[in-house]
Amino acid sequence: MSEFAIETQELTKRYSGKNAVDHVNMHVPLGSIYGFVGENGSGKTTIMRLLMGLAKPNEGTYALFDTPNKNKEIYKVRNQISAIVEAPSLVPSMNAHDNLKFAAMYYGVKPTEELISNALKSVGLSNTGRKIVKNFSLGMRQRLGIAVLLLNDPKLLLLDEPMNGLDPKGIAELRDLIIELNQRGITILISSHILSELEKIATYWGFISQGKILEEISSEELINRCQKHVEISHNDIAKLTNALKKLGHEDYHFVNTTTVAIYGDINITDLLISLRKEGLEITSIKTSEGDVENYYFDLVKKGGR
Repeated sequence: MSEFAIETQELTKRYSGKNAVDHVNMHVPLGSIYGFVGENGSGKTTIMRLLMGLAKPNEGTYALFDTPNKNKEIYKVRNQISAIVEAPSLVPSMNAHDNLKFAAMYYGVKPTEELISNALKSVGLSNTGRKIVKNFSLGMRQRLGIAVLLLNDPKLLLLDEPMNGLDPKGIAELRDLIIELNQRGITILISSHILSELEKIATYWGFISQGKILEEISSEELINRCQKHVEISHNDIAKLTNALKKLGHEDYHFVNTTTVAIYGDINITDLLISLRKEGLEITSIKTSEGDVENYYFDLVKKGGR
């Protein structure tokens, strides 16, 4: 049994001869909330469409809960997956109850009152009565869309920009709902431009740009990398790291083949003087406060790690 709910190998999708998804190797751990970050047009939505069978890859493969996409069993596995890609599909002239009843019949699920009642309760919409969906707030519509997803008791949710356009109250309500669903054992892949909110819920991250995965990283490691740090560069990285260890700087990671990020309360002047005494002339040095947004922009600039 794999440790991943989603795993792709060299997954590629082309439109008009251009790679919208470019040889992507992606790993979504079981039980995680996977924060999927990328600019508009980076390939996030296309990947979700591929996973849901709404588009076919030109190259590469993917597996959902260990089932490869070329295995005929993939159709059964997809019955355990629900997705909101771009916007929830709701009937504006119906109330919440009737929307769920209609969706259940569409999905081939028996629309019992217990099923509908539990789904509405799960998303905090039990008391909407006869109010029709076109009169719902955007946050209510997003929660009702997730209620629709819960009708088939999914093991995996794909949520494409569900926080877009929500006010702070709607964002908080949706955030709490996602955490609650994850605690029930549902793996969630969620994309969002509101990185400050993703930081509150994501347990694992994937950064994508121009169709390519730049990096996948756990939330714990990302927090560590977003700490205040100093980046220094030298053309001999081995000599630099040996000098850092000798000076007692053990908390660092390699940014690239010539640059090291050092964490902790660093006095830059003292550090440069100490490195010069070790015979190193530093080619560049900079400080960074660090947050997820800047981390992503830095990845894009450097082309990934």
